Amino acid sequence: MKKRQINQTITIVAFLVTLLVIGVLHVIVPEQDISEDEGRYLNHFPELQYEDALTGQQAVKIEKWYNDQFPFRSSFIRAGKSWREIAYPNLNADGLGIYLIPDEQGAPIPEETDPLPTEPTSPPTITPSGAITETSPTTPQTTLPPEPPPLDPTDEVVSTKLLLIINKRAMERYYGNEDKLKAYAERLNTLDSKLGEGTQLYSLVAPTAIELFAPDEHHSGYSSQKLCIGIVRDTLDPGIQSVKAYEQLLLHRDQYIYYRTDHHWTGLGAYYAYAAFCESAGLDAVSLSDMEHYELEGTYLGSLYRVSKNAILKNNPDTTEGWRPNATYTATAWDQSDMASSYKIRMNDENIKGGNSYLNFSGGDRALLKVVTNHTSGRKILVVKDSFGNAFVPYLANHFDEIYVIDPRYYVRSISTLVKDNEITDVLVLNYMFGTSNQIWLKGFDAIAK
Repeated sequence: MKKRQINQTITIVAFLVTLLVIGVLHVIVPEQDISEDEGRYLNHFPELQYEDALTGQQAVKIEKWYNDQFPFRSSFIRAGKSWREIAYPNLNADGLGIYLIPDEQGAPIPEETDPLPTEPTSPPTITPSGAITETSPTTPQTTLPPEPPPLDPTDEVVSTKLLLIINKRAMERYYGNEDKLKAYAERLNTLDSKLGEGTQLYSLVAPTAIELFAPDEHHSGYSSQKLCIGIVRDTLDPGIQSVKAYEQLLLHRDQYIYYRTDHHWTGLGAYYAYAAFCESAGLDAVSLSDMEHYELEGTYLGSLYRVSKNAILKNNPDTTEGWRPNATYTATAWDQSDMASSYKIRMNDENIKGGNSYLNFSGGDRALLKVVTNHTSGRKILVVKDSFGNAFVPYLANHFDEIYVIDPRYYVRSISTLVKDNEITDVLVLNYMFGTSNQIWLKGFDAIAK
């Protein structure tokens, strides 16, 4: 009996000491602003307000702060990932892909010929069509489909259970599913019918890097993501504009349009997608040379490195560059779905560097971002997006009076109401290939597209 009492005492003391240590660490350990492993901003201790105390929101906010600022939280997350990889080595074997940032997943390519003219030593410019025109003395002028630049010779291939690494570039394997692709398009058809006349809907599906940079024999699932994107396009109602981002990116695959250590496109890749959108939206894309260019130090190790810890990627970090829009603007962000608090942000923020470099464009994934510019065109746009949209959004400030950006994983209000209340004229749904079947994103989209 006495031994049992001693054991109970030891257990109680150990528990109290643990609580005391955690409490002290919460006070003395500096709060973190950003989680590199999750690619998102972390909650800080909330401002105490009487109204929040009455509604119970104060406790909710404190709990979110406690969870985000838990001592050694990053170490616990990494340990958990390591344990999961050991316990479930075939977790991604079903081909659903690794949707890496929670916050924060046809016709054959034409025969390769000489690459399109490029100027690698200076910022490239873009022509909306990308077509090559040939003229001969005996035949009328004809327009030929443009040819993509040839791939670099493959001199190094590393295949892991998570990734394919070719020429020091990490890429996610993608497996298409026709039913899921058609279901994604039908979701957009339903949204379009709810938006009604006066609002134009656009669809942009971004390919993954493996489609652009890997030889055909390394593609997975369908023979080409071009075919998968084509399935989405063919299922969309005629009134929805399908943005030809894939075609523009393919024509510029000899440039730095996707990171090597991260699954996202770069600021340059997002630019070419923006130029494709402008062609669909009847806008003139601002050339790169007419925007202010900036470059961050080349130390970025992105999401694909963080999940693999591969030494090849560690020794070849990425550089992040961007172009600032030609507009005066104010940008306001709401991180949480309750929309209770907001703050001002700066897009294309050079102060965000290192492992958080991708957040420099417009921050991380959040409930809502609203950008008000000095334009008076009468056009306003809503972007419904996954994390690929973060690098894309700043370019829209070149054209639209107001820009609304929502992520269905965090925004919980009606899309139709947002469009109607703010007289939005254009709606763009932007996802990368894995996003078209990501259940978390789709569940959120279904809830707000009703």
